[in-house]
Amino acid sequence: MIITLTTDFGLSDPFVGIMKGVILSIAPEAQVVDICHEVRSYDIIEGAFLIDSTFKYFPEGTIHVVVVDPGVGSVRRPIAAQAHGHVFVAPDNGVLSAVYEPASQVHHITNRSLFLDSVSQTFHGRDIFSPVAAHMSKGIPIDSAGPRILDFLKKPLPKPRPKGDRLVGTVLRIDKFGNIITNLRLRDLAAEFTIHVAGLPITRLYSSFSDAEPGEFFAIEGSAGFIELALDQGSAADKLNVGRGTEIEVESGLLNH
Repeated sequence: MIITLTTDFGLSDPFVGIMKGVILSIAPEAQVVDICHEVRSYDIIEGAFLIDSTFKYFPEGTIHVVVVDPGVGSVRRPIAAQAHGHVFVAPDNGVLSAVYEPASQVHHITNRSLFLDSVSQTFHGRDIFSPVAAHMSKGIPIDSAGPRILDFLKKPLPKPRPKGDRLVGTVLRIDKFGNIITNLRLRDLAAEFTIHVAGLPITRLYSSFSDAEPGEFFAIEGSAGFIELALDQGSAADKLNVGRGTEIEVESGLLNH
């Protein structure tokens, strides 16, 4: 059974390694796969974007542990959700919003026999989420985790919105190369468009990074299906001082809205 891990823990501390140790102590046959541990600290939207962009490339039945948890130790609930043939174990803070479907089953994790013996107030990734995922990988059904709930928290990914004759989008993520991943889709761009970001107009849409000239800013459809803003052989985000949540505007991009 495959268990994936997505967190904002980084790799300079032992937290991720400890979670793996807990999983393998309970389910030594599990395959543990790292998706990403560099989610921006406390950024639930980025965590939601990443798990939605990646879970579909794993076999059905995979268990995904997603820990971006600014409310750890508070009254927020730990949950286990079943959607699209996958299982997700996470805090009920909206980090699973993008993977929910109408047929989703979501359970409040209350079965303490699935936890570690001692549960801290600050490391539920170790004490709750990892052991629950490990037990489920051994065949424990999701409804054994606790009662089904219908009032789980949803924070959908932001959508572009009209503003006069423009369309306002937002930055979902900055990748390792400094590419600016937006919430725009190809359908949001007319045949001729101008994307305004940090005072810079971008008018070129290329099908590959190699189409750009050295030092040129351009738009491209990324692998997750969103429009990305890039700088040939450089970091667009650093050059423009753009981060997650920065707003961008599109002219002539309202034809399909």
